Amino acid sequence: MCAMSQQILYGELFKDVEDSLTNIDDYAWGEELFEFPIIVYTKNRSTIPGYQRVCQEAVEVGLITIDPHAAGMIEVVPALYEPTNKRVYIKEDAFNKHWRHLKKSIAIGIENNPDYCTERGIETPEDIVDLRVLRSYNREPYITYHGKIKYKTRKQEQQKESESKRARQSKLDNPKNIYFYSSNRDGSRQIHDKECEVLDSIPDEKFMGSSEVPDGYILCRKCKRKLLIRMGCYPNTKQIPTCAGFFQKYRVSTAELERMVDMGITFHAEDMSVMTVNGIEDNWQIRAVGDGVSLWHNNYIKLSDTERYITDGFHEQNCNGNMTYILHYIECYTWKKHLEGEERKKVKAEEEARIIAIEEERRTHWYYRFIDRVKRFLGRK
Repeated sequence: MCAMSQQILYGELFKDVEDSLTNIDDYAWGEELFEFPIIVYTKNRSTIPGYQRVCQEAVEVGLITIDPHAAGMIEVVPALYEPTNKRVYIKEDAFNKHWRHLKKSIAIGIENNPDYCTERGIETPEDIVDLRVLRSYNREPYITYHGKIKYKTRKQEQQKESESKRARQSKLDNPKNIYFYSSNRDGSRQIHDKECEVLDSIPDEKFMGSSEVPDGYILCRKCKRKLLIRMGCYPNTKQIPTCAGFFQKYRVSTAELERMVDMGITFHAEDMSVMTVNGIEDNWQIRAVGDGVSLWHNNYIKLSDTERYITDGFHEQNCNGNMTYILHYIECYTWKKHLEGEERKKVKAEEEARIIAIEEERRTHWYYRFIDRVKRFLGRK
């Protein structure tokens, strides 16, 4: 929905003062300025870069805006317009006096021309204001919340920038930090690996690091796989290249890695011959065997039918399949499920033994032998 044009709303009021504007060559409504850079200069026009050429080409214009407290509500801001580069020049004192109202008019133009402004990165009226002419070796101009131009000493600005850079590096160097992101919650709200190229676009003052995923953030698609491996390796982050190579060699998908990490499963590998996986309850080793892998399970001693004690070493697990199948096996394994499986095997073995006993009895008991002879005799008839 478009904002109501001031030119339409207050056009009749402007006609009342238009004839009195004898000192200007042309005029423009503030809402039309969204496509024209506004250059702010000091009282002397000679501070305008190339001012001789600009002054020869430029025309005096009045920028029309609305001041509810002014007589007639119409406010005319004196300015220069350079047709060649389509730039508007405003004196600093005039800017400070009128910007509070002029920015509201420009905001209407931005709102009513979203395609043009979005394409050029124009979101606020301040985005079209250029203060570079006001800079000096020790002062940096900025626009305050109240619409006035103020100055910071460049030394303070550099010190603040240096502090921001040190804070950023400190967050990157902190071994507890795994996730990095921008504090600007209006942005993409993604978390990144510390080596993700997207981090370069985050300003130092908004750069954040954390040991936990902040609420409402998701994993960056560009660095998701590496970040998942870092999460699974932590704190042995030096093993990231080896683990990444292991998963790549045996074709483990990013979705599978995410499922493992979400379940709290971690992994470590010092070389490409074996990867140790810390499962839900047990520890495992996935050992490279030629072009495939084999699964090894931690040793344990049963203390009772339901209790055990995990000891050192591993034994080979009877689990055949590719790397993804083995990882699924690890994800699903618990001691309780193991005992349930043992119980099923026991019941099955007892049933098989019962059937064998019945068959054996049929072969040895005189009654069953007699019945079998009768059947054979009748079968010859």
